[in-house]
Amino acid sequence: MKNISKVFKALGDPTRLEIVKLLVGKEMCVCDIIDSFQVSQPTISHHLRTLKQAELVRDKKEGKWIYYSLNNETFKELERFFGPYITCGSVERVRTCGEEDCKDGR
Repeated sequence: MKNISKVFKALGDPTRLEIVKLLVGKEMCVCDIIDSFQVSQPTISHHLRTLKQAELVRDKKEGKWIYYSLNNETFKELERFFGPYITCGSVERVRTCGEEDCKDGR
């Protein structure tokens, strides 16, 4: 995953998030993806292109059909990225501020 900001930008769109949800554990043709939305084929193709550029999905051409699936490596990288931010218990306070430390609200 070269540019995590591209991933976040791609996932910032509700339609693309829904496409990602659809593809969990599946490989789907664009025609099947379109059936789940009330938008045109070019619109879905644009969203798929954005997801592919962010390395979130892969495509595989078979004859005249293109099948899409999630790029598991990118999701593993996201898991590693978010790992340090996920806590399973209490949060440690670095220090307790006294009045003299925080006069201006900092």
